[in-house]
Amino acid sequence: MFKQEIVRDSSSEDPRSDNPTLLVVEDDEMSRRAWKSVFSRRGWDVTAVGTVAEALALLDPAPDFLILDLSLADGDGEAILGRVRDDKLKTRVAVTTGTCDVARLREVRGLNPEALLEKPISVVDLWFEGELTRAG
Repeated sequence: MFKQEIVRDSSSEDPRSDNPTLLVVEDDEMSRRAWKSVFSRRGWDVTAVGTVAEALALLDPAPDFLILDLSLADGDGEAILGRVRDDKLKTRVAVTTGTCDVARLREVRGLNPEALLEKPISVVDLWFEGELTRAG
């Protein structure tokens, strides 16, 4: 049985923190840990999960930023992006995907993520894309 793990930076539970908050939704554990490590070392409060259900439960309070994989074990990342947009959250979203499905990518673009990045990606790609971290 596949065990899901929530990787949470301990500082993210401090409500007094002024650090930007980041929710990483990625089903690949190594990628999840890498995102968490990179952003935590730069002062971000990072929570990393691997399922749609876990992510939806963590949208209140809304994170400042979201790195979102589209293909997750329990559903599609579009459900999370759709909730962010439907609820008019101020969360800035970077979608990461390995899909080549043109119709699916068109649907995702219609949900207006700040960035849509093809896998494999590097942190440098995300950082220099600028859309995720640019003041909104």
